[in-house]
Amino acid sequence: MKNTDTPLYVSRSTKKSIGNEYSVYADRIELRCRFPFLTKTFVINRDDLLSIDLFRPPVIRTTFRALKLDLADFNEHVGIKRKNGIFKQLRFTPENPKDFVAKVKELFKL
Repeated sequence: MKNTDTPLYVSRSTKKSIGNEYSVYADRIELRCRFPFLTKTFVINRDDLLSIDLFRPPVIRTTFRALKLDLADFNEHVGIKRKNGIFKQLRFTPENPKDFVAKVKELFKL
């Protein structure tokens, strides 16, 4: 059994992610975001994840309803669709979007 408290992939904060950090665990994805006056961590459990893909900017090309966690409108970014939450679609820019998507698909067997 894998330890679910240790991230298996971490995308450190960058200018493109405006200081946010994104991590992949064996059973979930954690998106730690720093908003003015607030730090929020979005947790997407494996069972809640519908899809994860790579997208070119801007976000509006592919959806009007996504919550953008960083500068996704200006960079190649990751898009997540999930079952639960106010925003069913999230868009964000990890350090290396292709590696992030590949790691999630490998670990979650998507």
